[in-house]
Amino acid sequence: MQSRILTFFLVAILATLGVMPLAAQDEPSGELIVYSTRSEALFTAVLEAFNEEFPDIEVTVVRGSNGEMGARLLEEQDNPQADVFVNSDTLTMASLNEEGIFEPNDSELVMAVPEEFRADDGSYAALTFRGRVIMYNTELIDEEDLPTSLLDLADPKYAGMIGSADSTNGAMLGNIVALNRLVGEEATTEWIEGLIANETVFSGSHTDIRRAVGAGEVTLGLVNHYYYYQSLAEEAPVGIIWPDQGEDDIGLIVNSTSIGIINGTEDREIAEIFVDFMLSEAGQDVYANGNFEWPIFSEGIELAEGVASPDEFMIADIELKSLVDDLEASQEQALDAGLP
Repeated sequence: MQSRILTFFLVAILATLGVMPLAAQDEPSGELIVYSTRSEALFTAVLEAFNEEFPDIEVTVVRGSNGEMGARLLEEQDNPQADVFVNSDTLTMASLNEEGIFEPNDSELVMAVPEEFRADDGSYAALTFRGRVIMYNTELIDEEDLPTSLLDLADPKYAGMIGSADSTNGAMLGNIVALNRLVGEEATTEWIEGLIANETVFSGSHTDIRRAVGAGEVTLGLVNHYYYYQSLAEEAPVGIIWPDQGEDDIGLIVNSTSIGIINGTEDREIAEIFVDFMLSEAGQDVYANGNFEWPIFSEGIELAEGVASPDEFMIADIELKSLVDDLEASQEQALDAGLP
C-alpha cells in the first residue's frame, strides 16, 4: 500500500514540474487488486481485453469461493486490501452490500443496468446473467427419459445419475431460495432430500460437474447454461434441458454475476475505470462470445454462435436482489436437509 502512495506523490510532483511524458499524463496507470469468485477460465479473456485498452493498469486477481471471498472482505473491512470484487452470484453480493462492503457508484453505465440487477445506489451491478439448466450426456440417456423440470431431479428414477453443486456454491443457494419462493419451503426441502436420496454427486464447482457429465461419470448435471456450451465447444457428447417451460411451470431460474467497488479503496478512479470497462460493449462482448454468457446489456452485443437467447424462454418471476432477504433461512434449511 505504501508503494501506491509513493507512486501517487511521485507522479504528482513530476506532473507539476512538467517533466512527465505526455503519454503518462494521458493514460490511466496504477495497480488494481480484484477479488473474484470466477474461475480463471471465465475471467482471463476479459482481463486481457481490459489490459489491451489500459496497458498501464496492473491487475492482480485473488480468487476463491463465494464463502471464502465474502469472509475475507468482512475480515478486512476496516483495512481493505482489495479495490474491486467480481462475484458469481447475486445473493452473496447483496448480502455483502448490506454489511457496507461496497461504495455507491453512479457511473452512467452502472446506473444503466436495470434496477432489478443492481443496488439502488449502484454499489453493485450485474455484469451477466445465466439460466439454471440441466446438462445431460447424450450417450447415457434417451430423450424420452429426460427430466423436464428441476423438481424432476428428485425422482427416484434418476438415482445415481445426477451431479450438482453443494451448499458452498452461491448459484445453488440462489436456486434453493428461488424454489422456496416459487414452490414453497416444504416442496423445496423435499427436493433437496430427494437429491440426497438419489445419491447425487455434489461438488463446490460447476466446472467439475459439467466435466463429469461430458466424461460420462454422471448422466445429468444441474449447472448454469454456459457450462453446457463450454462442453459442447470441447465436442463432449452433451445436450441441454431448459427446464420448467410448460404453461403451468415455474419458468427458468436465473442468477447473475456482479461487480462492486470496495468501500475504502485508495484507487477509486482506477476501480471505476475497471467497472465501466466490464460493462462496456468491449467487456460485454467478451463475456458473451468468450464465456457463452448472457450480457446484462443485450443491445449491440451478439451472443456467441448457437447460444439460445433468454428471450426464447419463460423466466421465473423473481426479483433477484430481493432473494437476499431469505438467504440465511435457506442456508439453514439446506444444511438441515443434509445438503453437503
